[in-house]
Amino acid sequence: MASRISTAEAAAQLGVSARRVQSLISAGQLEAQKVSGVWLVDEESVNKRMRTVSKTGGRPARGAGRYEARFMLMNRQHEICDLVYDARKHEFTSLGEFVDESRAPIGISLGGGRITLADFNRWWRGRGVPGTRSNLDQLLRKAGVRIPEELLYRNLGLSLSDQYWIRPKESGLEWELVNFFNNDFDLVEARTAPYASSPSVPAHPANTSDGNLEKSWVVRDGVRMLKKHGMHNGQEPYNEVVATNLHRRLLSQGDFVAYELEGEGSSACCLCTNFVADDEEYVPALYVQRVLGDEAGQDAYRNYLDCCEALGVPGVEESLDRMIVCDDILANTDRHFRNFGIVRNVETLECRPAPIFDSGTSLWCDVDEARLAKGERSFASKQFYANPGRQLLLVSDFGWLDSARLDGFADEACEILAGNSALASRLPYIRAALEWRIARIVDIAEWS
Repeated sequence: MASRISTAEAAAQLGVSARRVQSLISAGQLEAQKVSGVWLVDEESVNKRMRTVSKTGGRPARGAGRYEARFMLMNRQHEICDLVYDARKHEFTSLGEFVDESRAPIGISLGGGRITLADFNRWWRGRGVPGTRSNLDQLLRKAGVRIPEELLYRNLGLSLSDQYWIRPKESGLEWELVNFFNNDFDLVEARTAPYASSPSVPAHPANTSDGNLEKSWVVRDGVRMLKKHGMHNGQEPYNEVVATNLHRRLLSQGDFVAYELEGEGSSACCLCTNFVADDEEYVPALYVQRVLGDEAGQDAYRNYLDCCEALGVPGVEESLDRMIVCDDILANTDRHFRNFGIVRNVETLECRPAPIFDSGTSLWCDVDEARLAKGERSFASKQFYANPGRQLLLVSDFGWLDSARLDGFADEACEILAGNSALASRLPYIRAALEWRIARIVDIAEWS
């Protein structure tokens, strides 16, 4: 079924008045159907007029306005679809059909090469710095911009999490010369600067990094590494190292992202190697779960498994088992649907489960000490269920869990946390809570 829009929406896309749209319908230049006394315009006929009107002496095509710019959405060197960006609205106001739907963003297509502007803009903003970033005001002030969307646009969408970017029309820019994976960040900045609306804002992969904690990217011996700071007494970086040690005890090397500490005390940060290669993209579960559309009455866990099966992702159930168990031990409160997912190869389109990453908001770092002293041991998850007990029921197999490898882990965790003196008074409570969670998971595994 063709997508239909109101005359007001058609007028906005064409940059004309609603009366002009009515005239175009009457003249047969736009396809439309009257439903309950209201004209609904065929969106493809609107897109067709936008592509051809400038060639026939009509009004200017979209992208010719003072604040508009025309782009091609790219996935690496593959063309996806035409775009028009409005610098005043800080959003895209027009997009064409997919040139290559197989490499379009997963989870936002309506099928048949169509996606809505609202869905596209939502996906686009989700690739940038969120409004909840801890150092957002400082970041924007330093860059001289007002909103995070300006940082994302300044980057032309270039990221170290996927291969999507927007190539300015007639620019001649090539992926090989502007991607952050294989080029010095300064070179990317210089090569993209002539096409940016805010040249004072340097292009940098930190402008397209999701998450609430302050983040930056550094290059060490040619390796791209993500650096993260802490919030709650600086505990989060230490938590990432604790999680890394837990994962090393229980999992295989490719199942998780390893973090290391840099600095001391509450000002320390953690670093990890980028887990996405230069021909891959990370696809959050938020988009994976939309691949098959809404299934009435189906729970989120089963829907996610079905969507992964449709994409041909192997070993999903096993990877979720391991993540749920490890998050349960660590009391991870931030495993939301952007913090797990899959990795897709842009060239072969083969997929794999993403390794476990971002376990910093755990070990009760956001719980006040008074509650810890009263024996707080549980947590609320953001994954499939808020209740950790109910979520553990999703684990299909505990056979991989070697309980003996958890011996001494609570002591090891507290030894790592002790590197931050600001956490000293919390350590006895964290140790007791962690020991309780370990004993609980061991009992459940043995009885399963």
